[in-house]
Amino acid sequence: MAKKGQTYFCEICRQKVVVDKEGFGVLVCCGQEMRLVGVKGMMATWTTVHHKPEGGVKFVCNICGQEIDVIVETTGILECCGQRMQRKEANVS
Repeated sequence: MAKKGQTYFCEICRQKVVVDKEGFGVLVCCGQEMRLVGVKGMMATWTTVHHKPEGGVKFVCNICGQEIDVIVETTGILECCGQRMQRKEANVS
C-alpha cells in the first residue's frame, strides 16, 4: 500500500507521481507496478527538484479512493485496483 507523500515512477515511460491520499490499491503504469522512489539516490534528488506542472493533475481510484498528484506526466496509463484511474483537475492553492 502506498503511503501519503511517497513518490513512485514508471520504469517504462518515466511518469512520476506523489501519493496525496492513501488507498489499498497497487499503482500500475504501462502494465507494470510502479516503483517507489527511495530516500537516497539520483532519482530522489531529481524528483524533489522538478516540481509538478502548474495547475496540477490529479488521478483518483474509484475503488479504493487513492489519489495521486502527477509530477511528470507522460503517455503512460495509470491504474489502481485493476482499472484505469480517473483524471481530475487538482486544486491549486
